[in-house]
Order: sequence, then C-alpha cells, then structure tokens
Amino acid sequence: MPSRRDPAIRPQYPLKIFFVWAIGLLYLFLTPETCLAGGLLKNRRLLKDNGLPWNISAKTLVYNEKEGTCQAEGDVVITKAGQTLYTQYAEFNVKTGIARVSGGLRLETEGDVVEGQKGTFNLNTQTGEITGASLFLRANHYYIHGSRMKKVGEASYVVWDCTLTTCDGANPDWTITGSEVNVTIEGYGTVKHSAFRVKGLPIIYVPYMIFPAKTKRQSGLLPPRAGYSTLNGAELEIPLYWAISDQTDATFYSRCLSSRGYMQGAEFRYIRDVHSKGALAFDILSDRKETKDMTDKHSLEISPFARTNRTRYRLMGWADQDLPLDLTARLDADYVSDQDYLREFEEKLAGFSSRENLSEESRRPFQEKRSPTRRSALRLSRDGESYILQGIGSYYQPMEDPAIKDNIQEPAGGINFTLIPEQIAKLPLFFNFESGYEYIWSDDADRGHSVSISPQINLPFWMGPYVQFEPSFSYTYNGLRARDDQGKKNNQYQTSYEGSARLTTNAERVYDLHWLNAQKLRHKISPVLTYTYRGYHTNADRTPWFSPVGGGRYESPWLEAIYEEETEDRNRNRIAFALENFLDARFQDKKGRILYQQWGTFKLYQGYDFDPETRDGKARPFTPLMAELIVRPFSSLELRGNARWDHDENAFTRSILSGSLSVARSGGRTDTYEVDYQYFKDPGEGQTNISCRADINLTYGFSAGASFQRDIEAGQSISSAGWLGYQSQCWGLKLGASREDGDTNVMVLVRLAGLGDTGEW
Repeated sequence: MPSRRDPAIRPQYPLKIFFVWAIGLLYLFLTPETCLAGGLLKNRRLLKDNGLPWNISAKTLVYNEKEGTCQAEGDVVITKAGQTLYTQYAEFNVKTGIARVSGGLRLETEGDVVEGQKGTFNLNTQTGEITGASLFLRANHYYIHGSRMKKVGEASYVVWDCTLTTCDGANPDWTITGSEVNVTIEGYGTVKHSAFRVKGLPIIYVPYMIFPAKTKRQSGLLPPRAGYSTLNGAELEIPLYWAISDQTDATFYSRCLSSRGYMQGAEFRYIRDVHSKGALAFDILSDRKETKDMTDKHSLEISPFARTNRTRYRLMGWADQDLPLDLTARLDADYVSDQDYLREFEEKLAGFSSRENLSEESRRPFQEKRSPTRRSALRLSRDGESYILQGIGSYYQPMEDPAIKDNIQEPAGGINFTLIPEQIAKLPLFFNFESGYEYIWSDDADRGHSVSISPQINLPFWMGPYVQFEPSFSYTYNGLRARDDQGKKNNQYQTSYEGSARLTTNAERVYDLHWLNAQKLRHKISPVLTYTYRGYHTNADRTPWFSPVGGGRYESPWLEAIYEEETEDRNRNRIAFALENFLDARFQDKKGRILYQQWGTFKLYQGYDFDPETRDGKARPFTPLMAELIVRPFSSLELRGNARWDHDENAFTRSILSGSLSVARSGGRTDTYEVDYQYFKDPGEGQTNISCRADINLTYGFSAGASFQRDIEAGQSISSAGWLGYQSQCWGLKLGASREDGDTNVMVLVRLAGLGDTGEW
C-alpha cells in the first residue's frame, strides 16, 4: 500500500474540511485510551505505581472507596506519553464512569493545545462536553474556538459558535464561523450560518451546507483560479478532486474563457509502488475562433502558420511500470491538435499555475512549447548484470509547418542491445558491444529498415605509478534498406574503423586555507592526450536515417553536450589535448564531522587535424577551442559558462553564461536571482538571447518579482512578466501580469495560510 504522501497521489483537502480539525483533538480527549479520567484508578495506593500509563500530581489527591470516586485538587498535572493535562480540579467516578474537570483545563499533545473552562466525560458511553473550548493545532497553525464542543456518539460531534482562523492575536484578520456544526468522522457534516469574515465583517455567507468529514484524502472542490488575458478574455477555472482509491486519484478542470469558450480538462494519477506510477492529463476546447486570422499581427506572433481546426486539445502524460521477467516500461505521451495550442493556452505567469508540473513530477523533461516536434514514446527495457536490452516505439509530431508533416521520416520503432564492458578471460582486455535496429516511417518519403553494430576493444594499463595509457579499437557498420513511395528499393551502408590511444595522469596539491570556514583546499589537474584515426566508407548520400559513425566517444563526457558537430561522418586523423581542473574545499563542523564541497571546475579542449581536407576541404587544422567553467563558492551561488573559439574566424562562435543566487532573509524567506545568456553563430544567421528573473522580499511582508526574455539579435522581446505580493502572518495577496506572443495576462492570487490558495504560491 503506497504512502498517501507520495507525490504521485496528492492529498487534497477542500476548504470546508477545517470543521473536521475543529473536533479532531476533542476525539483524542474523549477516547478511553487518552482521556484524563482513564488514569484515575480505584485506590490511592496504586496511583504511586510508576509502571502505570498516567502520572498524576496535585496538592490534594483523595480516593473515596464508598462512593467510588477519585479526586485531585489544586495545580493538578496529569501526564502520559507526550500528553499533559493541567487543571485545578479533576474527579472520576469508578461506578458511573463519569469524569469532571473544572477550574480551567489545558491539554498539550505534541504541540497541539486544548483549553477550556470545564469538561464532563462519560467513559462508558464515550461521550462528553467541553465548555468555552479553544484548540490550537500546530500542523496547520489552526486556532479553533467554540462556546461548547460535545461528543454525542462514537464518532459524532457538535460544536456551537465555531470559529476558525490561522491568524495570531486576539483580533484576527480573517475568520470562518458557523453557529452550529454537526459532524461525523469519516462521514459528513452540516454547518448552519457559515460565513467568511474579514476583521469580523462577513464577506461570504452560506445559511446551510453539507461537507465531507474525512481525515483521509477526499473528493471535493479545490480553490479556483481567475485571471484575464487579451487573447482569451476573462478566465475562471474551478478544479474538482476525486479520491478514487488509495492508489488512484483524478482532478477535473472546468475552465471558462470568455473569448474562446469552455475548456474541459482532467488529470489522472496512479501509484502501485515506488517504481510503478504515472500521470495522464487531457484538455479539450471547442474554440469560438474557428480559424486563425492571418492578417492579425498578434496571431502571427504566435506562429506564422494557418489553423483551421475548431476542436483543440492536448494529451500529455508519463508512466513508469515494473513488469514480469525483470522488464520495465517507460511511457511518454505528448500530442496536441495544432501548433498554436501551447502558446495560447499553456500557463504563462510563473507562480500562478494550478496544474501539476509533469516534468518535475516525472523527473524527466518534456519538450518546450516552442519545440519543432512533440515526442511520444514507449520503451521496454531489461537491465542484466552485463547487458542492457531496450525496445522502443516512438512518434514525433511536427509542430512548425503542418504542410510538411507527410514528408517527415521518423524512427517508428526499434530495438537496442548493449553489452557492458567486460574483461576477456584474465587478459587486460575489455570488450563492449552496441547494436540497434530501427524501422523508419514516412507517408510520402522513403521508409524502410536501419541496422547498426559497433564492437569495441580497450586495453588500459599503467605506465609507472602516475601515467595511464589506454589504446582502443572499434568498428561500426550502419546499413539501411529503403523503399520510396513508388516501390523503388534503395540499399545503402556506412562503415568506419577507428583506432585511438589515450594518455592521462592526475596531479593534485592540498593547501591550508582559512577562508569561508574552509580549512583545506585541494587543486586537482587531469591532463589528457588522445590520438584518433578513423577510416570511413559509404555508398550512401547524406541521409537523416543514419546515426553518426563513431559519435559519442569523447575524451571527456562534458564535450558531448557542446561539441555535437564532431559526430559528423568523415575520416579523421587527429590529436587532441584536454585539461580538467577541480577545486574541492574541506570543512569541519562543530561536531567534528568532515564535509566537502566542490568550489569550481575549469576544462579546456583543443584538437589538431593532420588531414586538413577533412574539414570542409579547407586548410583548417585546429579545431575550435572549447572551455567550460563552473564556480560554486557558496551553496547559494552558482556561475556557469562555456564557450567555443574558432581560430579561423578569430571570434567566439558559441557562448553560454548563466548564474543563480539565493539570499536567505528573515522569516525563512529567500530572494532569488537568475540570469542566462546564450550566443550562437550559425552559418546562416546568429542567435543571441538573454533572460533574467528576480524574486525579492521587500520590507513589511511585501515582495516583488520580474522576468524577461529578449532576442538581442532580432531586437525584440520574447516574454516579460512582473508580480507584486504581500504576505502577512496568516494571509497573502499576489498580483501579476505577463506578455508573450502578443498576449497579455493578468492574474490575482489570494492565500489563506493553512487553507490553500487559488494557485501555486
């Protein structure tokens, strides 16, 4: 049975559930196992037995055997297992089972507090009453008051003049009141004359209502979300939560868009165990704007392509599932009705989304809304001790020009087998093997089969105590058998053989340091010298079917993300040098524990081609100089950057810089600052983008934030947003506006501490 706190199954508590909490601690107070009278035993001698579950102290403690009563008077303190009751007078009648407490009472249980003027309880019928009751529930910071709280049955209660708030002080900013509350735990309750009040003034009044009274996850309405955008008009979304079972739940969204119509949505979530869970979301709209106005500049900012469909929808989801025979399944689903859907209807203002973030929940990325394709795939895999076997089926939905979708060639299905490097007998040789098969599909273009195999042998050994030398040899074969729409066959192949040698060593030095609480600093240098020779042969024209020959085997893994053009198929005769630097700081806390933190890394890569003709037929022997820098001097600060310098153009052709800073403020709040700069110089056109974001806590509970993204090359803004918030001890307000793709959005969010809000705070 999964935990109900697992993120795949989210507990949901509609606003009216606060009435359950109002009597929750009263239930503990009245049950035989925890009531105060349960510790008042039949004779005074036994009260001194330290093995009893209750400890009682008082100025006077008297047992009347004839009447069957036990009385404690004067500074009475009764304790048991984290519970403490303070009162001035307590009496228990053994014959009738009735217990009385007066002169004020205070029961403390793990931070929760019940206070009252007096109380009467019947242990035989498990009923009772507290007069002038006040409850404080630490978990939600609830203050609950009632002129009387009465337990009238096994799990039924009545509260008169009930008041709830999460505000401190005698004059709370807001309260929720009810003249009479009747409730049955794990059943339903009723409220008479319920009102939401601000400074005592009723704002919302409901004369009578029925609400579910369950302490587990429960079905019910969730807080609504409201806003306005120039594209969609006024918006109102009301979510309905359905707790289907302990392992499944769902949320249904009713979203009214004044300019576009009524959108319906649903999210379904399930969990079987920690490795088997998933979520699926679907939205659908019958758009009032049946066709796209291609003369409107704001519509063209969204995309330059026409749209004629009125029914618009999106399906998105993920699932991880353990199967028999040690198989695992992994599903990704992402499909939309048209290329404009995400830019028009996706949540646009940070911090105001009422939907789940499926990327964070699934811990894997989904394509950004401007991506040229949407990918859906199902993968089955089996991981053995020495191999990995995977089968995958996928679909790539083109999102840019709908007119070319029939000509897209995509891998519809395939299978991959990888043999993890293993030592051959007892020789210093290691062998690994990669292979794959794909079926390529297209409606109007070529389609057929593609197969690849790639074995590799490595011979690592040490040349003395400091230098490692590792020669390797690999062979790759890619073949395809294609058929065009006229039935004409086309067989092609690619082959390459590659020999390489890698020479590396490590040097490090430890420095005594007394800076930023660090005691020592280690500087480690890892120089790597490699030589690669590759022979390449093919009878094929350039085709997107083929995987690059010999790609992905770099001198250092970090090069793969920033040197992807090196995977191009061609002969190679190259020597390369890489230099990696690491700075690691050592700390010792007050308890003597040793901690380490990597303050920074700096990496360089430079290659030289002995055969200049391999580079576009031009005498350009030096490959671009690659550099990467990461600096983390504090846990709250991170700076990243990588760049590529082209010797022939005498200029940077790529640079990415980013930084993030978190500043701790009083009250547990944090200021955040983020900046990201990207520059790419392509043969056709360059691209330069910058984006910034800041969220700052000001004085007296006020906060402000802003973000923007700008295309510097085009001289235009991509998106911008700003928000202003106020947070007091028990309530908050947030106002925001954003503009993106010609659409302006305005959002308002109100939060009541402990009861939820109209979106994600």
